[in-house]
Amino acid sequence: MSWSRFAFSLLLFPALAAAQFNPYFKKGSSGVIVHLFEWLFEDIATECTSYLAPNGFSAVQVSPVNEVRIMANRTWRERYEPVSYRIASRSGDELQFRSMVQKCNEAGVRVFVEVVLNNMAGGSGPIKGTGGAVANPGNREYPDVPFVATDFNAACTILDGSDPHEVRNCQLNDLPDLNQGLARVRQRMIDFMNKMIRMGVAGFYVHAAKNIWPHDLGAIYGKLENLSSTAISGISQGSRPFIYQDVADFGEGGSRKNEYTLMGFTTEYRFAYDIADIMFKRKSFHYMVNLGTRLGFIPRERSIIFVNTPSLQRLPDLADGPAIITYKNERLYKIALVFMMAHRYATPRIVSSFQFTDVEHGPPSDERGKISKVVLDEMDKCTGGWVCEHRWKAVQQMLKFRKEVSGQPVINWVDNGQNQVAFCRGKVGFVAINAEVALTLKAKLFTCLEAGVYCDLISGKLENKACTGVAVKVGNDGKADIYIKSTAKEPFLVLLASAKV
Repeated sequence: MSWSRFAFSLLLFPALAAAQFNPYFKKGSSGVIVHLFEWLFEDIATECTSYLAPNGFSAVQVSPVNEVRIMANRTWRERYEPVSYRIASRSGDELQFRSMVQKCNEAGVRVFVEVVLNNMAGGSGPIKGTGGAVANPGNREYPDVPFVATDFNAACTILDGSDPHEVRNCQLNDLPDLNQGLARVRQRMIDFMNKMIRMGVAGFYVHAAKNIWPHDLGAIYGKLENLSSTAISGISQGSRPFIYQDVADFGEGGSRKNEYTLMGFTTEYRFAYDIADIMFKRKSFHYMVNLGTRLGFIPRERSIIFVNTPSLQRLPDLADGPAIITYKNERLYKIALVFMMAHRYATPRIVSSFQFTDVEHGPPSDERGKISKVVLDEMDKCTGGWVCEHRWKAVQQMLKFRKEVSGQPVINWVDNGQNQVAFCRGKVGFVAINAEVALTLKAKLFTCLEAGVYCDLISGKLENKACTGVAVKVGNDGKADIYIKSTAKEPFLVLLASAKV
């Protein structure tokens, strides 16, 4: 598709120009999204009220909620093989979903649902769905939608990632590729999404958006209903659903991320790869001094960034180390998360994942395939195979940092040319990170803060006019002696103007 054709198609939907870019985050929250990957609806509801809202998470992303194919090994990939658009997933049924949305909204946490619009379930012969429906992918028959063979693109496989027609008209693996150019196909998707909007869902994450023609997505978004001002407190009438789209664009040409940013936020996959390269010493932190459009990234007002995703977590290692940072590299993961949350660029999303030894492993579950509840130990840490990165103390404290530095620019960036870096967020916050392997960070650095003693946000807090963790003295010149060992378990230091003794 030419750019001019895409631009023309948007003229058909003038409301899209400014409609889907507001995530409606509660005022005073952090602006951070958490993806509670494969969690039960009941557990998400509990987490919204007991942890997400009190700690300032702005929104929760929910894994696909509709009926999907039951696979023999109960892999995590099940979620991306739809059988129907009924709400009948491994996470729970429609009543449980509705209750979860209501409780999260009451707590002030927006609910965004991941939707699979590109394809239906694959497989051979009749397959059964999590809600009891039966489909026949070989004949392209999904009676519970209903979809029939003529609702799909002609059978072909993506072989050339630089060909936009292949990328958008051919199928991924064995997953039959829907033809969103057909009004009847789009309408079934629209009905499904509108149903969730009426329940109080505030937006959608569109999986594999790069495999769908932008003008077809525009036609779907344009027919979505306004958000429910009765189900979501603080939402004014006429508010449009927030849209963010899964577009893995690495310059190969098949799908370009700037074709999608005119309709909603879009994922910036390059951040995940670049921060991994820095953590595994393939690049230096100095590379991030120009984080943003000067690196070819999406403008921050349209971008979603992350350290990993469920699929990225399962990539094979490179010759010189892992391709992506995961919970298996916990120390490096925390450094990456602190940097992502400390910087101003984009809207961060954190995946709360589960342990796996095989890339196909699904979530913790019993012998019948029922997903296990998330259980906390006496230290409020998740057990039973759930990792719960969003509950790590460093993440919890960075949520406080983001709330206080909101709107402040990144200034006074300094680095050692390698993996030591420090910067300010206006005159409100200061961050120093030592990601070196064997080099202590020992320097007098400008903190942008007034003279005084400040408590490090990560190691402790201000309590009874004293620091329970590391205390940092800032001189009249705004400088402080910063000391971080490379061997430290959490090699970063975070200061806030409000944490002055």
